[in-house]
Amino acid sequence: MERTLKYEKRFIHIYTIITAMIIIYFVITKLTNRCDKFIIQGLILVIVLYIINIVFHKLEYFKNIYIFYAVKLIQLIITSFVVFEESRFLTNSACIMYIMLCVEVIIILGFENKLIRYNAYGLVILPLTLASIYRGITGHLTFVPVLFMLQIVIVVIGVYLIFYGSTEDLKNQVNIQKKLWLKVKNKNQELVVSGKQIQQVHDQLVKQKMELEKANKRLSRFTAEMYIQNEILSYISSVLDVDELMELVTDSILGAIGVDTCSLVIYDVNLDTYHYKVKSTHGKDYLKSFVSIMNTGKLDRYFSIKDPYIDNDVSKGKYEFISKRDVGSLVIIPILNDKNTYGLLIAEHTATQMINENSIQFFQGIANQINIAINNANLYAKMEEMAKRDGLTCVYNRNYLQKAYRDLYKDAETNNKVLSLALFDIDKFKKVNDTYGHIFGDQVLKIIANISEKYANQQGGIVGRYGGEEFVVIFPNKNLDEAYKVMEDIHTNITKQKISHDDKLININISTGISSYPEVCKSAKDLLKRADSAMYISKANGRGRITIDNIDL
Repeated sequence: MERTLKYEKRFIHIYTIITAMIIIYFVITKLTNRCDKFIIQGLILVIVLYIINIVFHKLEYFKNIYIFYAVKLIQLIITSFVVFEESRFLTNSACIMYIMLCVEVIIILGFENKLIRYNAYGLVILPLTLASIYRGITGHLTFVPVLFMLQIVIVVIGVYLIFYGSTEDLKNQVNIQKKLWLKVKNKNQELVVSGKQIQQVHDQLVKQKMELEKANKRLSRFTAEMYIQNEILSYISSVLDVDELMELVTDSILGAIGVDTCSLVIYDVNLDTYHYKVKSTHGKDYLKSFVSIMNTGKLDRYFSIKDPYIDNDVSKGKYEFISKRDVGSLVIIPILNDKNTYGLLIAEHTATQMINENSIQFFQGIANQINIAINNANLYAKMEEMAKRDGLTCVYNRNYLQKAYRDLYKDAETNNKVLSLALFDIDKFKKVNDTYGHIFGDQVLKIIANISEKYANQQGGIVGRYGGEEFVVIFPNKNLDEAYKVMEDIHTNITKQKISHDDKLININISTGISSYPEVCKSAKDLLKRADSAMYISKANGRGRITIDNIDL
C-alpha cells in the first residue's frame, strides 16, 4: 500500500515537530531544575512512538495493512494507559499522541472498504475502553480524562466523516466535470475531422478487412482441421484395418488442409512389414517410387527423430524422396509408440512458409490418433488370435478349426483344389493321466502340440486341438503322400520324446488317420469323418501307427 507509506511519511513530519518541542521542554525544565520523572516518562513515550514509526516506515512494513493495524493498535493501547497518569504533563502528552494516532488511523484506513473503516473506528475506541476498564478495576479511574478522551474521539471521527463526505462530493463533481469535458472534447474532434482523417479511417477499415479475411481463412482452416480430426477419431472407434485408416488420413489431409502431397508409412510389428500410402494433387502415382526410396534407406534417418521436422523453404534437390516434385514447404511428423518412431506422416506444399505452429499441432493430433488406431488394431488382433487358440496347448481351438475347415473344403470343391486332413490322438492318454496325474498329462499335450505345429507350419498346414487328446492337421493343396510325409515326421518326433516324471522316462505314441480330397473322398466335407475312421483302424491294429484312407475302408 503505497498510499499508507505516503501518509505515514507526512505524519512522521508532525511527530518530528512534536518530539522536538518535547525535547526542548525537557531541556528547559532540566536547566531550571523543574524536571521530574513524569516529564522524562512523557519524553520517552513520545520518542519510542516516534522511533517505531520511523523504523517501520523505512522498512516499508506499513505496506501490509495488517502490520499497520497491529502497530497502531499497540501504540494506542500504550498511550491510552498513560492518559490516566497523575502528571498533567504526561497526560497532556499522551492525549496529544492519542489524537495524532487516531487522526492517522482514520485518514489512512478511512479510504479502504467498509469493513476496514469500521475496524478503524474500533481501533480508535478499543484502547481507551480497555484502559478505562483497567483503571476502574484498579480504582484509579477519574471521570475527567475519560470524558476528555471521548470528546477527542468524537471530534476526530466527526471531522473525518465531514472530510470524507466532502471528498466524495468533490470526487463526484470532478467526475461529472471530467465526463462533460470528454463529451465536449469528443464533439470538437468530430467537428474538426478533415478529409485526411476520413482517409485514415478508410485505410484502417481496409486494413481491418484484410485482417478479417486472413482470420476467416485461418478459422476456416482450423474448422477443417477440427472436422478431420473428429472424423478420424470417430473412424478409429469403428475400423481396425490399418490400410483403410491410412487411406482416410491421406485423403482427408489432402482434401481439407490444402497440401499437395501426403505420404504415410507405418511399420506393422505383427507382420514385420511396412504399410505405405501416398496421395497427391499432381495427378501422378508416387507410391512405387516412395516404396523404392523407403527400401533404399533414404528415409531411415527420419525414423530416429522424436519431434516434427519442418522446412519452410525447400531447396530443389535437397530431399531424394520428393521425386522431383516442386515443393516449397515440408513437414515430417514422427508417429511414436513407447518413445520409438514406427511411422512417418509427410506433408508437402508447393508454396513456401506454409507450415506454422497451428499446422504442427494439427499434424501431431493426427499422428496421435493414428497411434491410437494402430494400438487398437494390434490389441484387437491379439485378442482375436487369443480367441482362436486353445488355452492349454496354444494351437488353434475347435471352434476356429471348424470354421477354417469349412472355408477350406468349400474353396477346394469350388476351385478343384487338393485338400488333405489328418486326425490323431494320444495312445492310452487316460492311463497317463490316471498314473502320473493331470499336470503331467497337460505337459504331454503341450509337447505334442508344439511338435505338431512346428512341422505342420513348415509345410503350410493348420494344427488344432479337436478334443481332449485329439488333434487335427489340415493340409491345403497337399495330396495323400505329401500329407503322409509330414505326419510321419510328426509321429517320429513325438515317439522320440522322452518325457521325465520323477526321474522316470515316459514314452508317448499317437494313432493317426489321413484322408484326402479328391484323391479318396468324393466330397471335401467328408474328410474329417474318413480321417476319423482311418484313425480308429490304427487303434484297432495295435496303435502307434498311421493309417492312410482308401476307397476300401
